[in-house]
Amino acid sequence: MADSGPHGPPPNGDSGIEANSAQNGPAYYGDMGNNMHSLAAAAHQASTQGAVGAVAQQFPADLWYLSQDTQQQQQQLYPQAYGQGGTEFGNDWGQFHGSFGAEQLQGFVSQYQNQQQMLQLQRTQQPPAPQPMIPQHTVKENEVQQETPQPKQQLPQDQKVRALAHVVKPQVSESTETSALSSPLSNVEEPMLEARARRKPVRLSKPSAPLAPTVRTVPDRTLIKGRADFRPKTSIPQDITAEEYAKQCSQAALNSRLSPYVLHPNEYQMLREHINHLQATTYLNIRNGILRLWQRNPLVSVTREEAAGCAKDYRYFDVADIAYEWLVRNGYINFGCIEVPNTLSSSQSVSQRKKRIVIIGAGIAGLGAARQLEGLFNQLGGDFGPMDGLVEVVVLEGRGRIGGRVYSHPLHDQTASALKDGKRATADLGASIITGFDNGNPLTVLVRGQLALSYHSLHDNSLIYDCDGSVVDKTRDNLTERLYNDILDRVAVFKKKPTVEKTVEGDKELIDAGRDPAGEGGRIIAKIEENEVVSLPPMPPSPPRAAGSPFSAEVDRLTGKPTSATGSSAKIPVIEQLRKLEWEVKDGTLNGTDLDLKPQGSDPRHPTLGKTMDAVLDQYQSLTNITPLDLRLINWHYANLEYANAVNVDKLSLGSWDQDDGNEFRGAHAMLIGGYTQLARGLWLSPRKLDVRTNHCVRKISHHQRGKAKVECENGTIIEADKVVVTLPLGVLKAGSVEFDPHLPEWKQGAISRLGYGLLNKVVLVFDEVFWDVENDMMGLLRSPVGDESKQSNYETRRGTWSSLEGIPCLLTRSLGRFYLFWNCTEVSGRPMLVALMAGEAAHQTEVESDESIITEVMGELSKMYPAKKVPNPVETIITRWQKDVFSRGSYSYVGPEATGEDYNLLSKSIDDTIYFAGEHTCGTHPATVHGAYISGLQVAHDIMDSLLGPIKVPSPLIPPRPKYEGAYSSSVGQKRKAEKSAIEKAREMKEARLEKYEEKLREALHEALGDRPSKPFRSGANPFLLYQKDHWLICKAKCDEARRKATGNPEDKATRNEVRAALGLMWREAPEEKKKPYLNETESNKKNNSQAVLDFKKKLQAWDDAAEKFTTEWKEKNPSLPNEEEQDAIRGAEIELAEAKRNRKLNGFLDDSDAE
Repeated sequence: MADSGPHGPPPNGDSGIEANSAQNGPAYYGDMGNNMHSLAAAAHQASTQGAVGAVAQQFPADLWYLSQDTQQQQQQLYPQAYGQGGTEFGNDWGQFHGSFGAEQLQGFVSQYQNQQQMLQLQRTQQPPAPQPMIPQHTVKENEVQQETPQPKQQLPQDQKVRALAHVVKPQVSESTETSALSSPLSNVEEPMLEARARRKPVRLSKPSAPLAPTVRTVPDRTLIKGRADFRPKTSIPQDITAEEYAKQCSQAALNSRLSPYVLHPNEYQMLREHINHLQATTYLNIRNGILRLWQRNPLVSVTREEAAGCAKDYRYFDVADIAYEWLVRNGYINFGCIEVPNTLSSSQSVSQRKKRIVIIGAGIAGLGAARQLEGLFNQLGGDFGPMDGLVEVVVLEGRGRIGGRVYSHPLHDQTASALKDGKRATADLGASIITGFDNGNPLTVLVRGQLALSYHSLHDNSLIYDCDGSVVDKTRDNLTERLYNDILDRVAVFKKKPTVEKTVEGDKELIDAGRDPAGEGGRIIAKIEENEVVSLPPMPPSPPRAAGSPFSAEVDRLTGKPTSATGSSAKIPVIEQLRKLEWEVKDGTLNGTDLDLKPQGSDPRHPTLGKTMDAVLDQYQSLTNITPLDLRLINWHYANLEYANAVNVDKLSLGSWDQDDGNEFRGAHAMLIGGYTQLARGLWLSPRKLDVRTNHCVRKISHHQRGKAKVECENGTIIEADKVVVTLPLGVLKAGSVEFDPHLPEWKQGAISRLGYGLLNKVVLVFDEVFWDVENDMMGLLRSPVGDESKQSNYETRRGTWSSLEGIPCLLTRSLGRFYLFWNCTEVSGRPMLVALMAGEAAHQTEVESDESIITEVMGELSKMYPAKKVPNPVETIITRWQKDVFSRGSYSYVGPEATGEDYNLLSKSIDDTIYFAGEHTCGTHPATVHGAYISGLQVAHDIMDSLLGPIKVPSPLIPPRPKYEGAYSSSVGQKRKAEKSAIEKAREMKEARLEKYEEKLREALHEALGDRPSKPFRSGANPFLLYQKDHWLICKAKCDEARRKATGNPEDKATRNEVRAALGLMWREAPEEKKKPYLNETESNKKNNSQAVLDFKKKLQAWDDAAEKFTTEWKEKNPSLPNEEEQDAIRGAEIELAEAKRNRKLNGFLDDSDAE
């Protein structure tokens, strides 16, 4: 990981920052309000001021999840949503209006007048004296703004089911688009139609019947707690196929870090006593459907009634309710910077606050935990008793700012900033990279779905410069990278196997088809398992390696981490592998020659990654010609790996250094334009400010077993708390800066000691003008060793040791990680800026060197890299020294030689249900990352809620049996035999259970042998207009909305979908050929790729099916399914009962007990 890179929240704090420019002033974070507002908060505020819906349309439910580049266009359209002044569109409107034409504008007016006439006509048909409308979210906002709680308006008992008065729905064309954040003043009501699904308008058969409203921003669950308003299938769109709906649900699960086909281990533990294997598929279908609602529009919280609408039968309402609460508690839905339903009763609202939770640290983990706790208390507060009162969340921060190791330092000269919307020019001195938005990164929802922060997507278009300043040939660079990947993959054979977690898999074919099982299933999971284990299948790899790749490990240069390393290369003979990698084998080398793979390390008991890789590289040098340039390139990758882990590779555990392998996110990496601190501000401010108290440095934490805790600060403040969440960085815990009374238990101290805490430093260089290629996001720089450049041992020496004279490192022994990589941050900082990384031992050298010597050296390197340019002196420089920062003591965690992945779990465990821990070092699946820190905050909020409310209560039975209707002529004999369960029924149930278990074993064996059945390839767009429409929809829609508002004089008016499409068609037709050409070229390329992908898929599918058929036949022959003695006895009893039934038929002329057969 690195710098938020593969592992993310690096450097922390401003006390570890030193500036080389006398002009640098302190960072100013006073004006929080003008710099960051979430879209949710902006829409909420606009609604209370009468401008309802002004911001709501920024994320159409079916368009908010657009491509990364398209998403960034919305910042240019809605500056007011980010706290900026000025008009919404500025000067762009005049140009658009001129090209759009007066005729289209007149069309807006005409259509609007027609709709108004229809609306007026229908209003005359309304029932007399409608009930007064109560805009819920307006009332809620007024309550929040009051300093003292006010009693809520009481509704009559007969009105408590609904908070909004019924209004007759006007006729609306199918093209009319409604906002996901509906106006409380809207006169359109839909019968439980989920706003995200965009179903066709439904004509109400009984207009006067009370129906649950969908017009809401923040519904009050206390008014709809009953099941009367729940209706099955209302959240399932009717205008798409079941397969397409299932695909969207599965993708939503993947985007939530959950498998669509397998119960999460915690879900399994919750449900194993209540459902059978068939019902697991039903649960997964409902759970995935709820996730789809959230993922399609995370600006609006999902409600319980919407969750119930994901069920296809009323019998599954309890399943939907359990799935909903599990997703809410665990932070998979309704998290982040949005308003959520408030379930607190009036008695709780006015009662004295009795519980206090103190969070220590206002980094991403602390802010995320605080925001999630407040959201959970609102959503689940109704489950507390009336005397429990509310819960107060207080965040204590030692620094004078928020963000922790996420710190965007403002540059001195703001006048020259090239950033739009008034964003400040900043330099991210800590975390700076979002490592992919796809495959479950929760920052996707925060950054793109809620805060709508602009970002710059990064590309691996790097140039590598040799130590003499010359550019390295790309072919040679790729050749050595393949060899490095092979070495990394071969040593992966020593990785420790992950712990197998017990869970249950649903029926993949049914889930993909969007269907629930037809039968009732057999016995519940807990009784049928008999200690069998179904391991949790891994999430899809990220990203998939190229076809024909000879190894599994491929390095992501942007983060330094391999995407996956399974050890598959070790199974291939080394000579064969070298030829695949296009390396020439030395003459005289025997084909049977192989590598001697052994763990290596200074301590044989604790081998390390670096030493073992060196040993493999030495053996490769005896088999192929590795030049000094090749060695410099390979050791550049070593330095990149040190950046990823913030430590020398010789200090990484060989077996566990990448214990989080397989959890990487997909998609292009990105940097936030204007700085990463915007994320911290969003969490702090939206939807309302958290209680964050800066300059409160904690000195001591005391607690008594299962009792109150006490937090003492350096400034004399003492705060009592029911729960304390410690989000201090691992470096601070290692330093013992905070006293615990009593001392932390030995198991906790052992994990703190074993797990490593690394260091990464940066050298920020700001210039007046650019002299490098701005198209490159990064530039690499090779370093040479001391002595013979053809010996890896000399690189190892320079990598790991350095001598000093009076605290100044000697030039010849400076680490290979010095300035090994330059980030081009011009696009995101607003000024011409390069950021040089100091990785491995170089980071420690930075702590003791002077600014002058560092700047002199780095400018000399840049002069060699760009000899044809006159490299100017920087106008501002910043050098980080995170180890000196007393609030951080370093950058981020790594797995040391004696540590394992289990140490992350130990660090996350609470003490006596009173002291809790969060932070990147407690998230074993995503350590050393900003998203890992945030996930840990979600997890600790879940743990606290479970300790306060207890585990989720699952009703029994969870799924009631399907009603059975008996015939009118059923005899008393038949009823009696049915009540006692006939022998035939017993035999049938036992057979079904046996075959179900048998088929499950077959599926497991098949999956283990062949893997998953190949899935259909994704078909890229083959229509150039659709691609153009996707990129320009938000732009065109915003301008069409403005045209309609100007034409009608109604500030709340919006253009219809058909109007936007017509305008887009006009824009496309009138676009010049050079603007159309990229889309035409892309579609032509997509068609070719689609055809080839389909051919490849058919071949793979046929091969898999043939292999599966063969495997199934052989497996069934070796493992026949035979009834046991108990089932054989039941079969004999069934045969006797069947014979008796036949005898009765002959005697009576009909079968009295027909159901038994």
